[in-house]
Amino acid sequence: MSFYLKPFFLFRRLVFFIPIIFGIIFPQFLFSQDTVFSDSSFYVIRSIVYSGNKQTKVFIMEHELTFKVGDTIPGTEFQKKSLRSQENLLNTSLFNFVTVQSSCLKDSSASKIIPVAVTINVKERWYTWPVPVFDVAEQNFNVWWRNGHNLDRASYGFYLTRYNFRGRKESIALICRLGYSQQFGGQYSIPYLNKKGNLGMTFTGTYTRNHEVSFTTQNNKLIYYKDPKFRIRGQTAGSILFSKRNGLYIKQTLDFRYTNLTVTDTITALAPDYFVAGKDYMEYFTISYHITRDYRDIKAYPLKGNFEELEITKHGLGILADEKLNLFVVAASVKGYAKLYQNTYVSAMVRGRWLPSSKVPYYHQRALGFSDFVRGYEYYVIDGQSYVVAKTAIRYAILNPHIFKIPFLPIEKFNTLHLAIYAGLYADAGYVDDNSSVASSRNFLGNDFLFGYGAGLDFITYYDVALRIEYSFNRRNENGLFIHMGAAF
Repeated sequence: MSFYLKPFFLFRRLVFFIPIIFGIIFPQFLFSQDTVFSDSSFYVIRSIVYSGNKQTKVFIMEHELTFKVGDTIPGTEFQKKSLRSQENLLNTSLFNFVTVQSSCLKDSSASKIIPVAVTINVKERWYTWPVPVFDVAEQNFNVWWRNGHNLDRASYGFYLTRYNFRGRKESIALICRLGYSQQFGGQYSIPYLNKKGNLGMTFTGTYTRNHEVSFTTQNNKLIYYKDPKFRIRGQTAGSILFSKRNGLYIKQTLDFRYTNLTVTDTITALAPDYFVAGKDYMEYFTISYHITRDYRDIKAYPLKGNFEELEITKHGLGILADEKLNLFVVAASVKGYAKLYQNTYVSAMVRGRWLPSSKVPYYHQRALGFSDFVRGYEYYVIDGQSYVVAKTAIRYAILNPHIFKIPFLPIEKFNTLHLAIYAGLYADAGYVDDNSSVASSRNFLGNDFLFGYGAGLDFITYYDVALRIEYSFNRRNENGLFIHMGAAF
């Protein structure tokens, strides 16, 4: 098979899955249309009053609204815009709760032009967090637990983060991580550089060092080398990211990064393909362009809406004298969410990566098994250059978002929380294209169709916490219980 036909071959293996995906994405137009109101009046926004924002500046909140003072809005659209504004404010991750209310300023029963005052009440989050860090050496928690949950293979420390710095949604973070993988660094994010509030910038710098690294993949398992006396890999990285927001739902970023990696000669002896040309160091610049269209209702755990993204990355810009890395990567994803019936929701996604090169260092080979994976294959790593993964799910709300008060907590930012519980069924499929004959001979899941399915419970609470407990089956007749944090997609 020619190299240029392989991207098409990836999708051919998923042809049977595509009708399922489109059958789930497109029912949002059949089943989840917003209620059409018969109100023939027009509402004129006379004033907008904000309350509860003790730290957050008003202009930060104004940027998230779908209306402004002076707008005349048809009655059929007014409630939709109010709900969308509420969702936009929640998606800033600045507030635990948001309510948008309106009241008529006078008796307008005889008129179709109704002046209204809008009141927006928010409950701000706690913005200063010495967040504990607990990371595991393996690709996910489930592998670490099955391998004996050895604390020597865990990293610990803290991210000291100040969110909403100066009330302008800025954030400052200091990173201190010890244990298995040590990391030190910081980040400063400024989302609003201009008066329009559509330009931003983020600065990041980190230094990471390890006593142990995975240097190859055998039988779709990571193989490690450890030296308890010496640091065998070090990484220095820095980046400047520019962002531009087009309207409320489209965002573009341009990221310039510098990376310097070194390993001991033992690693290059064990894995000559770890870096470029068998070298024990790799230094390169990266430029990456990323665009998203995000119309999801709640980003942390969406139930309705859609999301599309495209990322184009070039590793190695030829700026440095010994910059041998030369990789071009394109990644894209599409996600759809819809309400099917009362308390029943469906969702689907497709994500793919195209890396048009067969000579890729092992360090950049990771495909499925880390942030992207097919459920049921959590214990495996599938290396390769290009891949595609598709996921579908149907969920039922056992407990719709419900607000609870904790009376013994005196701090308002913590004593009010919401909880929601969803039960669901899901099915995932994927395919990894591995052009490396050496890597292919060591692993059996590359260049093969992957399929997994199962059932699970999702627990959603405040501060965007989502816990998933899933029982999955895969095409290899394996099954097991898996725990994950965050929404499935």
